[in-house]
Amino acid sequence: MSKARDHQILAGSGAVAVVVGVCFFASLQTELLLPVPSTLVVDRHNVPLTEVEGGDGDDRFGYWPLPYVLPLRLVTATLQTEDRHFYEHGGIHLPSLARAMKQNLASLRVVSGASTIPMQVARMQSGRSRGLISKIQEAAEAWWLTDSYGHDTLLRHYLTLAPYGARVHGASRAARFYFDKPVEDLSWLQAAWLAGLPQQPTKMSPFTEAGRRRGLARARRILTALHERGYLDDHDLQVAVDSDLGIVDRRPRPDSALHYAMLMSDDVKAARRHDPQLTLVKSSLDLEVQEKTTAIVRRNLDTVRALGATNSAAIVVDTASGEVRAWVGSVDYFDKENHGAIDFNRAKRSPGSTLKPFLYGIALDTQTRPTSHQTYTAATPLADVPMDVVGENGKSYLPKNINKSFLGPMSLREALGNSRNIPALRVLGDVGVDRLLELLDDGGVSDVSFEPGRYGLGLALGNLHTTPEELARLYLALQNGGVTKPLRFSDVDAPAPPAKRLLATDAAALVTDILADDSARQPSFPSGSALDFDIAVAIKTGTSQGFRDGWTVAFTDRLLVVVWVGNHDWRRMNHLGGLAGTADAAHELIEALSPSWKRHVPLPQSLPPPPGSEQRVVCALSGKLAGAECAQHRTEHFLPGTAPRESCDWHRRVDVDIRTGDLASASCPTHVVERRAVTALPPAYQRWARQKRLTLAPTHASRLCGGNTPNDVVEVVLTEPKNGVRYTFDPDTPPAYATVRLAAEVDGGADEEVVFLVDGTPVAQTAFPFEARWTLTPGRHTIQAALLRQASTSSPATILVRQ
Repeated sequence: MSKARDHQILAGSGAVAVVVGVCFFASLQTELLLPVPSTLVVDRHNVPLTEVEGGDGDDRFGYWPLPYVLPLRLVTATLQTEDRHFYEHGGIHLPSLARAMKQNLASLRVVSGASTIPMQVARMQSGRSRGLISKIQEAAEAWWLTDSYGHDTLLRHYLTLAPYGARVHGASRAARFYFDKPVEDLSWLQAAWLAGLPQQPTKMSPFTEAGRRRGLARARRILTALHERGYLDDHDLQVAVDSDLGIVDRRPRPDSALHYAMLMSDDVKAARRHDPQLTLVKSSLDLEVQEKTTAIVRRNLDTVRALGATNSAAIVVDTASGEVRAWVGSVDYFDKENHGAIDFNRAKRSPGSTLKPFLYGIALDTQTRPTSHQTYTAATPLADVPMDVVGENGKSYLPKNINKSFLGPMSLREALGNSRNIPALRVLGDVGVDRLLELLDDGGVSDVSFEPGRYGLGLALGNLHTTPEELARLYLALQNGGVTKPLRFSDVDAPAPPAKRLLATDAAALVTDILADDSARQPSFPSGSALDFDIAVAIKTGTSQGFRDGWTVAFTDRLLVVVWVGNHDWRRMNHLGGLAGTADAAHELIEALSPSWKRHVPLPQSLPPPPGSEQRVVCALSGKLAGAECAQHRTEHFLPGTAPRESCDWHRRVDVDIRTGDLASASCPTHVVERRAVTALPPAYQRWARQKRLTLAPTHASRLCGGNTPNDVVEVVLTEPKNGVRYTFDPDTPPAYATVRLAAEVDGGADEEVVFLVDGTPVAQTAFPFEARWTLTPGRHTIQAALLRQASTSSPATILVRQ
């Protein structure tokens, strides 16, 4: 019985041993594991910007490949420091192991590890904590790996994995990190210093005085040992000891460009799908420009914080290459209260008036404009007078300019320069919303919806949200003669899509000329503001509805800047828009950066005329060839085939009865007749002119000279509502608010009265300015305007009120 029990115990013990052995060997790592190398991102001057770790969740950097021939100096110093008997053992050096066990037992603590280079490789691969079991596993793995791969491969692997402080692993990365040179170019002192670093990387950091002293002392000890063993002669030792360590601080500096660093991290990870061994990426960013831009944007924000702004962003682009030189995503990444971690350069916001140049570019583009549309020139008069617009909800509203005033007739140049809303709405209504949407989509604006009625005329005022990055792309195309040019971020950018022409070259040049014209911005923008420069700068501001965003975009022949100011939560600012909120920063950026951009090229004082354009002296008001009676005229550029041929008929001389101010007929006595210069505005401006109390050309004959003449014909025109408009009737809206504007123009009879008729029934009678409101009722209605005392009735307008 006893023998049988002993046999069972032995059998059981054997089984346990087998299981333990199997588990032990199964836990061993018997293959060399090579981590994915990190990727260093440098700025355009090779200054380290950031480093992207190689593996997911791995916060260590390095693991760069070594040269085919391992550097002799580093190999010699490393073997002297870590494993002098490396080529004499099979992974475990038994004498060293015995010595370490004796020392540890004598001290009752671990004072010597006896780890060979293969054992250190095993530990670095496994990441195990130190201990007896771990040491046994490392020894087993060291023997297996050495037997499987050989000494040279194990040494290369060690030099690839070894920790060199500051989260840097591998000798190749460490050489670049500390000395900015290839590992094969290290001096004897640098090689010895680097070889000693893995044992105490934190305590020997060269970025502290104490660490620097410790590291140098250890390096000199290693050099002395090499001299004693014959690797260095007396001369080499003396040169090495006396030489300078040559530390170059190549630590990445992402703090000044954190949003850009994160953007580059995404780009690098995408590039690694095609090149897993990618170790170096050169970005387009210029850290010096970045720091200047950040400082300017921060100072500007500090000056406008009192008006309710809490954040700002900016982009600086080299127009020749499209390379991004500065990318300020917010003024402070770590500002939690104001959500500074948001990259506002990629946040969709209302662009305000910054899209207007592209609308006017379409209007001026003679190559793509449909023949059915009006021909526009920079001198074309546009009506900055009240207009009634019907929204997508079927309700009408009166759009306003930002200063709530109207300037009457103004040239397209002035309308764009002054950034007037009403003229832009009229031009968009003519050229079409879809045409502008196509341009914006082709220009790189994302998420453009072509759903009918999605934007309406509000597109001209910024209801299609864009990012600062997208605005930079659009304006870069404008600066590039109307052709898209990709923004470049680094040498691993994804392939750029084919270039697209957004505008004809001459149209883009003419819009640029307008944006650079200081006089075109008056009177809305005062002379001497931040929009004026001593050099040629095209500049445009924008303010979103409710003063939630302020913008300025400016470009020269060499650089483009976009500046935004606002709040992360779309909070209204206190009447802070583009001019007051961002123009100063844009101006300072242009002046600070332009002189050093192309040192060999003088800064241009003016822009070249649009290619193929003609110059004509035109009336500043009518846009036609200036006549003798035109008090104000300008020299304007006209694209081929668009120059005016007719002389101005807005300014003329007529005979006036000085008693009444009316036209003098042939029956008027000569002593009461005076020939005067007068301004004859089209009917669209009559109401505006009378509201401004302007003196206009008389339109009917003096009654003191014989009564009616052919000039006395008085006509009435219904201006609001427009024919075919549809409204929505809301029964819950109080009748006082469910109204539509009725408006008429009377040509030739300022003292007349107008009667508005709905379905033939008079609903209102009014004198100048001939406006009234009518309460909506469901159904289809015909509306007309008629003169009270003359037989004149307007053409009818049919509207539909849906319930």
